Amino acid sequence: MTPGGRGYAVGMTTTRRHVVSALVIVAVLLVIGGLLGAGLTEPPRSELHPRLPTAWLSRILLVLAVLWVAIGAISAHTSLVGKPGAAAARATWLSATTPWRARESTLGLLPLDRWLIFLVPVALLIATRMLQSSGGTPVHLAVVIGAWTVFALVLRLVVAERSPWPVIAAVGGVVVLRCVLELVPLAVSGSDGFARAFWDLPAMRITWVALGFMLFVWVFVAAVWALQVQGGIRYALAGVLTAVGAGIAIPALVIAVAGADAVVARWHDGLGVLPHGLLAFLGDPDAAVAAWTAVAIGAVIALAGIVLTVQHRRSLRA
Repeated sequence: MTPGGRGYAVGMTTTRRHVVSALVIVAVLLVIGGLLGAGLTEPPRSELHPRLPTAWLSRILLVLAVLWVAIGAISAHTSLVGKPGAAAARATWLSATTPWRARESTLGLLPLDRWLIFLVPVALLIATRMLQSSGGTPVHLAVVIGAWTVFALVLRLVVAERSPWPVIAAVGGVVVLRCVLELVPLAVSGSDGFARAFWDLPAMRITWVALGFMLFVWVFVAAVWALQVQGGIRYALAGVLTAVGAGIAIPALVIAVAGADAVVARWHDGLGVLPHGLLAFLGDPDAAVAAWTAVAIGAVIALAGIVLTVQHRRSLRA
């Protein structure tokens, strides 16, 4: 066998290993998410009628999001990738579904495509959260956007001199997929009709929660995978752990200092779709205790990431 043949064989073996690993991770996350969904059986907090404007806006946004995903999936195998913006959609699709290819999928992108890789997921995330919080207080939107902002800023600092586009494409691509999933029930019946359309049907509820949980965790798996290609597994884990810890601790600290009871009460009022079963599953903890516990957990995770970062830099100097 020629050297080129050996290289091709090694590459195919590595790809198969990545695919198998990804499938195992996805299967485990789906099982865990399914168990969580099976445990959430209580009716929703809100019994109001669906908001038709919310439903129609959700349908429009869902069509645009699905179109972006479809362009990315089709561009990965056709000449459509040469059209303006198609390369960005392709990069986010490949990076989200095969994060070990995030670096190669973002090479040679034009400035427009790079901006779209960043702006499309951000705009879709904000719009989706606004629709979920429609008619209520903006606490949910502020907490979610704040946490994502902290996560992104810390991750950018950790990436430092390396290119940030692979991890931006990986995280952004998964965010788009999560928004598609979250827009489906809103598009069916509006924010207040969430439970009637999905929650009252066990199979639909379990499937939706399982997919949502899997995609939520996959955000961080994809981030680690995209960074690992650039700097190794220790570098990748250090960056993601630090960013995740900061993304938990800093918003929780703000909530705790601002008055956890008032913030959480407003948060629940703004989320009429939040089922009683979720609060029961969490034990309906005291708001202040829950906020400071989140601060502690986030700080521990961030500290673990910082320790790994220091060890990684020492090994590089050595």
